[in-house]
Amino acid sequence: MQHSHLPLSGRTRFYGLFADPVEHLQAPAAFNALLAQRGIDAVVMPLHVTAEHLAATVAGMRHLRNFAGYGATLPHKAMAARLCDELMPNARACGVVNAIRVDPDGRWIGETLDGVGMVKALTAQRALDANTRVLLVGAGGVGRAIAVALALAGVGYLVIANRTQAKAEDLAHTVRRAAPTCAVEAGSAVDPAAFDIVINATSLGLNGEGPLPIEVSRVSGTALVAEVVMLPDLTPLLQAAQTRGLGIVRGREMLTQQIEAIMDFLGMTV
Repeated sequence: MQHSHLPLSGRTRFYGLFADPVEHLQAPAAFNALLAQRGIDAVVMPLHVTAEHLAATVAGMRHLRNFAGYGATLPHKAMAARLCDELMPNARACGVVNAIRVDPDGRWIGETLDGVGMVKALTAQRALDANTRVLLVGAGGVGRAIAVALALAGVGYLVIANRTQAKAEDLAHTVRRAAPTCAVEAGSAVDPAAFDIVINATSLGLNGEGPLPIEVSRVSGTALVAEVVMLPDLTPLLQAAQTRGLGIVRGREMLTQQIEAIMDFLGMTV
């Protein structure tokens, strides 16, 4: 298979993606394809480093003048946040980063954009404001990022449902600190009927398996149903929502918007 790439030169900006392991990573290829398609003189490389050596590696890379930023994935998101000179609002609230840019003054600025991707996918179909009522199912890592991003985007009412009540309460507390104007509640089993947007942030539906995270028959006929699971493209939850004529947001839409947000944040422009 042939790939089209811009020729590397002394002007090429270099970005990395820190991970351990790296063999499974698909993001560098996706980013490089977009960079080539848009004629941007930059390249993204997978960088394999263990957690114990991340700090030393980052310290050394601060001396590279053509290193423009990096992404961080498992297991480095929390440590990468601690190595930044400044954290943006989502990263400050979540305590993790997945994108770090190098500013012209040499400062390393970190942000987490998983939740921002979902917010952008939602707002492509519906405006979010102080009257928007959202039910978020799942309080894990991706749920945390989405909850914070929704609150910072101006959502007025957010309910977090999670099997473990204590975990939902902990996330609700995080959101309240990040965005005091957002009314946040936590629970284990929540009726989805009263919400404008319902989001599944659990792994239920992965590979088309598992029970539905909510009772779709109870969802309002005007609600938007969103999903973080990307395989299959139409999860059982989204299929059930479509059958009812509800608007849906696929997991891949969140990913597409997240990639665009990361490229914007890292300055991957012509």
